Amino acid sequence: MCCTRWRIRGFGNRLPEVKVDVDRCTEVRPHLDHLTDESNLDRIRKEKVLSCAAGLMKRARCTDLLRTRRQGHEPIEVEGSTVLLRDQKPLLSGNMELTGGFTFEDFVEALNARVFFWPGTDEGPILSGRNHFARYAVELPVMLRCRFQSLLSANLAAEPLFSMYNSGAPRCTNGRKSPRGPNTFLKACNFPRSPSKVVEVTFIGRVEIPEDAEFGADPKGPSQALF
Repeated sequence: MCCTRWRIRGFGNRLPEVKVDVDRCTEVRPHLDHLTDESNLDRIRKEKVLSCAAGLMKRARCTDLLRTRRQGHEPIEVEGSTVLLRDQKPLLSGNMELTGGFTFEDFVEALNARVFFWPGTDEGPILSGRNHFARYAVELPVMLRCRFQSLLSANLAAEPLFSMYNSGAPRCTNGRKSPRGPNTFLKACNFPRSPSKVVEVTFIGRVEIPEDAEFGADPKGPSQALF
């Protein structure tokens, strides 16, 4: 797997190195969780695929949504069935420092091009994932859970990209805006922190769901077989 060593500032001449690779990420965070509306489960079971919002929009012939922030949940018709796309209310442009020549619309399109997962352990997703679930808990969504390694095995051509932020919910910290741009999502060999600092794991386009995937009504479980 792709890997590198990163020198961390702040240690004088004796700089420790962090070696980051995908295998290590799967050891530290062996599970991936994806939140969806319960109404989407039948389609997901039938297709055995998680598709990015952009792919679903194109199938629904509503590409006008590709670069527009969703201020509420957006139902779209995909080949005879309704798919509910989740809102993007926390995506506030005023909290973002756009980099790399990106416009706000560019970043919205970049988000829509990805399938998102929260990394986690046997106890559930990391705090950002639990907070994300709590935000929508009143709607009774479901969490799809995959073993990270199983997902990779089912998608040998797909490369995970990592973010150190909750990319869709930028915040200002001590007056500083959160950076967003082409470097928000990085390959493991370019990720400048340890695997425990990964907040999101994303894939471009779509991913096949492994046979051992599970789902549940609470990020802490219990869960049951999806298929």
